[in-house]
Amino acid sequence: RGSEDGPRLHKRFRCTTGRNNNGTKLREGDLKTPNGVYFFRGILEDDQLPSKYGVRAFTMDYPNDFDRLRHKTGSGIWLHAVDEDGRVEKNYDTEGCVVVTNADIRELSSYITLWDTPIIVDDSLRIDTPDQYDSARNKVLDFITTWRTSWEQERLDEYMACYDERFIGYGRTKAQHRAHKKRLNGMYKKIDVDLTDISVYAFHNYLVVSFNQEYRSDRYHSRGRKKLYLTRDGDGFRILSERISRM
Repeated sequence: RGSEDGPRLHKRFRCTTGRNNNGTKLREGDLKTPNGVYFFRGILEDDQLPSKYGVRAFTMDYPNDFDRLRHKTGSGIWLHAVDEDGRVEKNYDTEGCVVVTNADIRELSSYITLWDTPIIVDDSLRIDTPDQYDSARNKVLDFITTWRTSWEQERLDEYMACYDERFIGYGRTKAQHRAHKKRLNGMYKKIDVDLTDISVYAFHNYLVVSFNQEYRSDRYHSRGRKKLYLTRDGDGFRILSERISRM
């Protein structure tokens, strides 16, 4: 939960994860829980589920774009409840899902907005000082500002320098994305891009930045919730992929 001094721990919930806790998830059926930043994309209720899933399940977007880059496979990774609460007392007792009690998933549901609320899966939680938090966040926001202003001002070289060479997005490679933006720059006399409600989620060597985006040109207008998946590049960042859900 956010505060003036950055995120703070609000509450702890007991969970159990994949039976195989030896290293990161790589493939379908390895019984490992993937580590990373994921988003909830669907909800299944009691009458839609086999009894072992308890009263509710939230589906997750594993594998994400970083996982696909590493050729990781698998599906059906969920946050769900249980048929017997005692299962949650065992440290590793799932086929790869994150599992909590029925009571806890009901409480957690009040915090979850589909496609917007993340679940960050890792072996430990690090709490930064307010100064560390502000410094790290400001570096990301400075990068996002450079990306946005170069887009608005049609500085194509500066804009494309924000992208990883392995960029994947909208079915385009980096070269195809450049050609697409160059064509649009030739069509539009003016571009305005407004970003609000910016959230930054970090996990080791990558980050996910989520925000509301309003785009206006003299010929086109759109609004949506966008996610940028960032890789670290020395002390800076590059965009590996981007996705938008139209509003």
